[in-house]
Amino acid sequence: MINPVGSMGIATNNSYASSNEALKDAEFKSFLKEAERKAVKNHDHIVNSEDFNKEDKELKEACKGFETMFLQMMYRSMRATVPDNELFGKKSNAIELFEELRDNELMKKTADAGGLGLADIIYKQLAPSVHEKAALMQK
Repeated sequence: MINPVGSMGIATNNSYASSNEALKDAEFKSFLKEAERKAVKNHDHIVNSEDFNKEDKELKEACKGFETMFLQMMYRSMRATVPDNELFGKKSNAIELFEELRDNELMKKTADAGGLGLADIIYKQLAPSVHEKAALMQK
């Protein structure tokens, strides 16, 4: 189909342009389908692997450990802002050690219960690269 003469006096052929676009579109769709097929194949291979589960578990533990450490540092800093009360005498080293150990255990339990959600955010950020690394190591 030939269009009427355009503004510059040149006739244009829409059928060639549209068939060329259709060909490019078909090639692109074929490329996408092939990439999706490979991704699903690779993903299934990774998901069924023990290495993947091990890497994933280690990543979750590391993220939770980081959140625990962050909470401990935050709690220690908050406790340092409270002035010492010498009403009952000065704290002994044993009491200070006990309080520090208690606070650390409290923050571990807090992180295990969900904490601030920092571990989840870090996990979501790092998981794709760790999973990709595990996939490459298996090939």
